[in-house]
Amino acid sequence: MLPSMQDAPGATGSMLTEFHPFGALHALAAGVAAGVMVLLVVAGRWAQRRGREDRVRAGWIGASVVVQGASAVYYVVPPNLVPAESLPLHICDLAGWIAVAALATRWRIMRTLLYFWGIGLSTQAFFTPVLGDEFGVASLRFWLFFGTHLQIVGSAVYDIAVLGYRPRMKDFLAGSMVTMGYVAVLIPLNMATGWNYAYVGQSKPENPTPIDLLGPWPLRLVWMALIVHGLFGVMTLAWRVRRRRRVMSPAAPMPRSGPGGNG
Repeated sequence: MLPSMQDAPGATGSMLTEFHPFGALHALAAGVAAGVMVLLVVAGRWAQRRGREDRVRAGWIGASVVVQGASAVYYVVPPNLVPAESLPLHICDLAGWIAVAALATRWRIMRTLLYFWGIGLSTQAFFTPVLGDEFGVASLRFWLFFGTHLQIVGSAVYDIAVLGYRPRMKDFLAGSMVTMGYVAVLIPLNMATGWNYAYVGQSKPENPTPIDLLGPWPLRLVWMALIVHGLFGVMTLAWRVRRRRRVMSPAAPMPRSGPGGNG
């Protein structure tokens, strides 16, 4: 969600209660999220060795539904409802429910989208969050923003580290095609309404983001497409290179023959 709408201001006067991008509260929130992901993976692997991984996954799915459901309701209830920002059309809005479907069904296309949209795109929220300065720890929006993105990225990390998802070239093609189709729907919608869903509209986020470096619209759409699909390609080839190295490396060193040896 683009959390630039007005909301009840959080407590001020403390660097840990007032949110500022790249400030202390930002670093603390990102650090806590990373710690939760590590604990989730550790719990999943521990349970997997004991044949109980499905319990950990079910618990995470249940928590995900609660967090995503709360966020969806929050943004459509007046006075939070602003059509230009509140509709569940951003990547993170869709990725949250894709994460639930991916972990619950292990359907390949859902896992593929979770990998590319979760790791490739939604992680950006932790580095350059589009969260207004007034939304500190006293604001529900702060908790929903980081909670929903933790659920998305954490689900993707869990699918890789515990469930063993590995992308292949056909997954890259599928992920790229779905992403292009998604953007193809939103560009005319944004043009007709002046909105900026998926950040492919003519306006830019209020907080600093990498989009600021890509020049004016519509040329920046070309750069965005090249960067996103290039990133997806790297995320795919990295695993292909890793698989190739594992195949080429011997499982164990060959014994050497020598004087008096058995060779």
